[in-house]
Amino acid sequence: MKKILFITALCALALLNSCSKSPSEKALAELDRTISMRDEYVRDFEARNDSLRAELTTAPDSLRWGIALELYQSYHHYSVDSAGHYVARLRRYARTAREVFRTRLTEIQLLVWAHDEDRALNLYHSIDTSSIKDLNLKRAYLAIGVEVFTNISRFPRIFKEDCNYADSLEHCRIKYIALDTLSYTGRKVLAQYLRDKGYLNEALSVFQDCFQQASPDYHELTSIAYNMALLYGMLGDNEQKKIWLSRSAIYDCKAPNRDFLSLYELALTLYDEGELSRANKYIKIHFNDVYEGDFQAKAIRSSRAQNIIVDASMKAERRLRTLLVAATSFAVLLLVVVGFMLMFTRRQAEKLAVANNALANANKKLGRSNAALAESNKIKDNYVFRYMDLSIRYLDKVEEKRHEYRQIAKNKGVESLLKALRSPAAFSDYKEFYAIFDRTFLGIFPDFVESVNSLLREEARFDVKSSKESLPTELRILATLKLGIEDSPRIASFLKCSLSTVYTYRAKMRNQAIGPKELFESRVKNIS
Repeated sequence: MKKILFITALCALALLNSCSKSPSEKALAELDRTISMRDEYVRDFEARNDSLRAELTTAPDSLRWGIALELYQSYHHYSVDSAGHYVARLRRYARTAREVFRTRLTEIQLLVWAHDEDRALNLYHSIDTSSIKDLNLKRAYLAIGVEVFTNISRFPRIFKEDCNYADSLEHCRIKYIALDTLSYTGRKVLAQYLRDKGYLNEALSVFQDCFQQASPDYHELTSIAYNMALLYGMLGDNEQKKIWLSRSAIYDCKAPNRDFLSLYELALTLYDEGELSRANKYIKIHFNDVYEGDFQAKAIRSSRAQNIIVDASMKAERRLRTLLVAATSFAVLLLVVVGFMLMFTRRQAEKLAVANNALANANKKLGRSNAALAESNKIKDNYVFRYMDLSIRYLDKVEEKRHEYRQIAKNKGVESLLKALRSPAAFSDYKEFYAIFDRTFLGIFPDFVESVNSLLREEARFDVKSSKESLPTELRILATLKLGIEDSPRIASFLKCSLSTVYTYRAKMRNQAIGPKELFESRVKNIS
């Protein structure tokens, strides 16, 4: 009867807990469910675009520009390369002056979303608007101006002393508001103008109206929700901020979008509140999106996200160490209890002895686990920061190479571009990587070469001085074994050498070992 009452009480507590979730927790749960369905949304997205592409191939020339514009608008928040492809199609299909003008605006917008603000600004200023009479074209031109100056103001990668970009942004917004405050874009521009002037509640009210009257367009909904979240954050309401960031991220998944910052901002907010697991998960999704969509500039700029990952990992390690201390304390307490019981009952002596032996073995295993964990932490801390540094440098190189190849293609033609692409640049990258690997590994295990030599016969030993500068292939194979990579194909892939080379060197070093050759590699793994 008592057991039934206990189980009933637990069920009631669980039910009460599920019913007492806050609105933000419910919004986060809904976001997690939506993220789990991202592949379905992407399949639907690609199916729609496949249908448009099929329509584009059979449509008459007079309709192709409009279909290409639909495809550009579908991709410009998803993939820079795909959007760029359809901008090129727009240039090819544009027939009227209106289509040519709109095509120029899409080129500027693509440069903004690709974070090439300098070219976007130059192209924007080069457009002659003196002959524009169409009100819709004027609004489109000013809307692109707002995007250009907003991006430069938020992420000032370019700066000219004689330009005040904040004033230019305000000027564009005022001119747009003078033409339109009824459409979604007009109200959005008005709300952002009010926000930057410090009228936060008024701006929030405008966005709330926008949300109530919004069309079922996920791109529009995610923008409204994101702006509302920022306003709630500025007003100090973190609960509402998380709710609207979650909604914005949900719309991003359903669109789907890769270039919006909803998940990134949500991860920062959760990290500040100590929800490390979710923050880490959302940051990884955000970085994967900007990489897959070719938005590397945004990934490089988001340096604080790297701190989230590192800090989250360190805090998780600290929690693990706390648990280990608690487990050890519990074991010690249990030993005291066992000793006390021995004083009062001799009949349990044999059982207590068995228990003591089991606890002793557990303590030994715990000690080995602590040693392994300490060594793992030591390796991880060094390699994480090396890897982060190398990753950032590699992203910078990728961006430089992309710019270099664009210039070659533009100025020297396709043959020069192909020649540049065939140049063996990657080899130097691998040499630099293995040099960093050698320095990092020897920094962790400075006596590794001497320790390996002590396991080998004298004629097979390595020259310590030269090996400390750069590890030969045999020592790199042993280094990967020490780091826990035991499978020969994985070693060959990591060191970029043939599988037969790995097998040959491993067999050669086992045969030259002092003592049983089958124990040689396990002794290498135990080098400290």
